[in-house]
Amino acid sequence: MWLSLILTFIVSFLTILVIKPVALKVGLVDKPNYRKRHQGAIPLLGGISLFMGNLCFYLLQWDSTRLPYLYLFCVLVLLVIGLLDDRFDISAALRAGIQAVLAVLMIYIGHLSLEHLGQIIGPFQVTLGPIGFVITVFATIAVINAFNMIDGIDGLLGGLSSVSFAAIGILMLMDNQFDLAVWCFALIIALIPYVMFNLTIFGKERKIFMGDSGSTLIGFTMIWILLLSTQGKGHPMNPVTALWVIAIPIIDMIAVIYRRLRKGKSPFKPDRLHVHHLMVRAGLTSRQALLVITFFAALCAGFGILGEVYYINEWIMFILFIVLFFLYLYSITKAWKVTRLIRRMKRRAQRRKHS
Repeated sequence: MWLSLILTFIVSFLTILVIKPVALKVGLVDKPNYRKRHQGAIPLLGGISLFMGNLCFYLLQWDSTRLPYLYLFCVLVLLVIGLLDDRFDISAALRAGIQAVLAVLMIYIGHLSLEHLGQIIGPFQVTLGPIGFVITVFATIAVINAFNMIDGIDGLLGGLSSVSFAAIGILMLMDNQFDLAVWCFALIIALIPYVMFNLTIFGKERKIFMGDSGSTLIGFTMIWILLLSTQGKGHPMNPVTALWVIAIPIIDMIAVIYRRLRKGKSPFKPDRLHVHHLMVRAGLTSRQALLVITFFAALCAGFGILGEVYYINEWIMFILFIVLFFLYLYSITKAWKVTRLIRRMKRRAQRRKHS
C-alpha cells in the first residue's frame, strides 16, 4: 500500500514536468481576461496530473478497487472533454449533457444511485424510488459543477477537495472500509504536486492551473465515493453527512446561481460573485482567503464527522445545514454591500488625492 501511495505521488509529479512543454506548444493554457487576473499564460495541467496519479493507484491496487473499468472510463471521458473545453471552450449545455450520460452509466452499469436520503425529515427513512434516477443525475451534475465553480484562486480547489477526501477517508477508516479510505488518501497525495506548483512553491515560472479537466474529475470522483459510502445496506455514512463533507462548494454554487438568477443572468455564465472573489475584494490576499475558506470547510467536515461519531439525529443535522446555508447567503449579501462601500470609499479617496 505504501509503495502505491509513493508511486502515486511520483507519477503525478512527473506528469507535470513531462506534459508542461506539450501543453505550452498546443495552447493548453489559461490566459488573463476580465475574470482572471493572473499574469501570462498558465498551463492547465492539474487534471492530467491528477488523472495519471489516480490511474497509477488504480492499476497498483486493482484487486481492491470497486467497479474499476466503469470508473476509469467515466473519468477518462471527463478528462478528454475537460481538456477540449480548456482548449476550445465547449458549451455548458454539451458538458452537462455528457455528465448526465455518465451519471446514467453509473446508475445502470455500476448500480450506484441515490436510493434514499436517510432520516432527514423525521424518524423514518426517505426512500426515493423511481425518482431516485432523476435526483442522482441532477446530484452528479451539481457536485461536478460545484467543484468546477469553486476553482477561483490559487490552492482553493486542491484545499477544499483534500478536506472532503480526508473527511470521507476518516469515516471509512472508522467503519473498516479500508479500500475506500486508502483511495481517498491516495487522491489527496495525487493532488499534492498540483497544489505545490499552483502555489508557486517551485517558483512563479512553474505555476500551473487545474483546468476544467481536473475540477470535473474531482467532482465526479466525489459523488462516486459518496454514493458508495451513503447508499446500500450497512452504509458507513449518512446521506446528510455528505452535505457537510462538501458544504462550501455546494453552498457557494447554490448561492451564486441564486444571485445570478436574481440579476436576470444565466446561471452558467461565469462571473466574480463567488465567496473567494468577495473576500479578495474586501481586502484579503488570495492566500488569506484560501486559509479562511479551507478552515471553514474543515469545520463543516469536522462537524459532519462528529454527527456520525455521536449519532446526532439526521434530521437535526439537515436542519443545521439549512441554517448554515441561509447564514452563508445572508453573510455574503452583507459582505457584497460592504465590499462595494469600501471600493466606493477608496475611489473617492483616490479622486481627492489627485485633485
